[in-house]
Amino acid sequence: MTNVLEAIAFLAVCFVLCWIGKLLYGLFHPGTAVDREVIARDNVAFAIPLGAYYLGIVIALGAPLSGQARGDVVGDVASLASWGLLAVLLLNVASAANRFLLFRGFDLDREILQRNNVAAGIILGGSHVANALLILGALAGEGGLIPAAVFWIYAQLLLALAARTFLATVRYDLAAEIRRSNRAVGCSLAGLLIAMGNLLRMAITGSFTGWSPAFTAATSYAVAGLVLLFVARSAADWLLLPGVTIHQEVVEQEVPNVGVGYLEALLYFGASLLVGWSL
Repeated sequence: MTNVLEAIAFLAVCFVLCWIGKLLYGLFHPGTAVDREVIARDNVAFAIPLGAYYLGIVIALGAPLSGQARGDVVGDVASLASWGLLAVLLLNVASAANRFLLFRGFDLDREILQRNNVAAGIILGGSHVANALLILGALAGEGGLIPAAVFWIYAQLLLALAARTFLATVRYDLAAEIRRSNRAVGCSLAGLLIAMGNLLRMAITGSFTGWSPAFTAATSYAVAGLVLLFVARSAADWLLLPGVTIHQEVVEQEVPNVGVGYLEALLYFGASLLVGWSL
């Protein structure tokens, strides 16, 4: 009975945190009426990242929920609420930072709110999930708040660097593809961000054994992960898409192949799981 009551209490806290997250989302996106975009305007481009944002809150709550319960329902609920509030704040801070680190050159908010650009919504949704995975990794570590904060910031920088490196090698102008609402490219980039977020989550989770080993591990995961994701992309060209390339399907066609972009995104995430299980 105690476990049932605790589960109900945790679920209630999660819903309250999502409501608080909704309020904060409006504060960090001034001029955005969340309810109006979803209900009155039926803006799918807005609903996708908003749903990913709520999912991100739940993912980030995995850190306190996966820990050992103390058997004190009130204490456990208070701990979940406090960690959850921190996670919601960090999720919004990370989203604001991404506008400078990842999305310079085009205005995602304008694309989503004024043009109902679903491709832009998919990319923003992918960044929310990636940010949540980094928060989960940082809060699930065992070194305390200072190492958690330092490696969360470092992981954010590594995520941005990995995405920039990827975009420098794929031979297309992301801003131009987003402006033409290329959903295939949106799926591809969102999948890459989530895959790298998953790899970096594993890199910054665990016992803190010192600054140098921790920085080395995080950097190694980022480099190895990025290399292996490129290997996975090349393997898909050779083995899974005979006679064509991913680039041809998602960029060069007059009507981009959204199915291939979706498969590419899942391929990246699957590769991140394999890397994490192997290293």
